Amino acid sequence: MKGTMRIVFLMLLLCIQNLSAQMDAVKPEHVFGMYFNTFVKQDERALQQLNEYLVPFLGAENTYTIDMNKSFNDEVQNLTESFLAHLPKETAAGCRPEAREYFRALLNNVKNTGYVVKNIKEVKNEYADNSWVTELSVDLSFPVPANVSALKLEEAKKMTAEDLKSYLKNKTKAFAKSEKKTTVQQTFKLYQVKKEGNTYYWNGGPQELVWKLNDSYFKSLNH
Repeated sequence: MKGTMRIVFLMLLLCIQNLSAQMDAVKPEHVFGMYFNTFVKQDERALQQLNEYLVPFLGAENTYTIDMNKSFNDEVQNLTESFLAHLPKETAAGCRPEAREYFRALLNNVKNTGYVVKNIKEVKNEYADNSWVTELSVDLSFPVPANVSALKLEEAKKMTAEDLKSYLKNKTKAFAKSEKKTTVQQTFKLYQVKKEGNTYYWNGGPQELVWKLNDSYFKSLNH
């Protein structure tokens, strides 16, 4: 019995060591995928995987603590309030729910962005000696309506509350449908960290990925 338990223990230990080795050897494109799925897709499982990857070389204190639902709702709320702040008070008060749903539809399209890694290269880190950065050129494809542009603020200012509510509802339906795909290219940097013979990859400001994507998304709606 003791011999059997010893064999089971050794097998479990070997599995744990193999799992650790696999985590250490994660390729840069897979690390990008964890960042992308966390900060663009806002996927809870991806956040957990990313934090598990970061702990061995950054420490648990430097992982990410994010409430995904709250983060998304806060972004919807910020866009909604920014838009309403430019409207007459009565119009803004009468259209708040419709404006919120409009921006929710837009941000859901951003969450549904897909990607393809087109090229990976290593360049010297200009901020540190004997250090390298892995640059990934990525095609990002997000859904957009076939024939509907983004809401024009100057048009909205001239509308009555009822007209604007109807206008926002129609826009929301169009963005929820979004039959087309628009593709933009971005470069994402992963800084290489050497520790105990392993190479790890990390990006200190992954929110830049979302900022650039949001900017590209909204610009594409105005062409």
